[in-house]
Amino acid sequence: PDVAWYGPDGAAVDWKTPLIKSNGKIVELPEAKVQPRAGSKVVFDISIQEKPEEIAKGLVRVARWLNLNGAADVPASRIQVALVLHGDATKAALGHAAYAKHAQVERNPNLNLLQELQSNGVEIYVCGQALTHHGYSATEVAKHVEIATAALTVLIQKQPDGYAFLPY
Repeated sequence: PDVAWYGPDGAAVDWKTPLIKSNGKIVELPEAKVQPRAGSKVVFDISIQEKPEEIAKGLVRVARWLNLNGAADVPASRIQVALVLHGDATKAALGHAAYAKHAQVERNPNLNLLQELQSNGVEIYVCGQALTHHGYSATEVAKHVEIATAALTVLIQKQPDGYAFLPY
């Protein structure tokens, strides 16, 4: 549920979603000393999904990062973002039918956000080792998610390419 937040003046905070409309609300802070900048690269390591009926918090963090950039007039095309799903978050990569079968909920709450992230240039990977470990088939993976040999390979290859590492 949304919680009302209030600024120091007592006024309600005006939350924005400039790029990712469905998630990752931010407040614009144009007076802040450090602002997002073009050319940033980040790889999000997402391994936690606490409740199968809710979106993995790491995916919301990716949306927030994109929205922070959008608020600073840095379009998604001027940054490079990748994410890799593994651990408990592996199931977030599954299509609706497979998710329902494995997680005992009606549909995958992560899919719409994953599609929105991908349409904003985010590279989306799932760990092939985790898929196998959890008993998920490659055919159950949603069409916009790429299978990596392992989450480790994505993380190891992105970091020397200048990507900051953020675990969630």
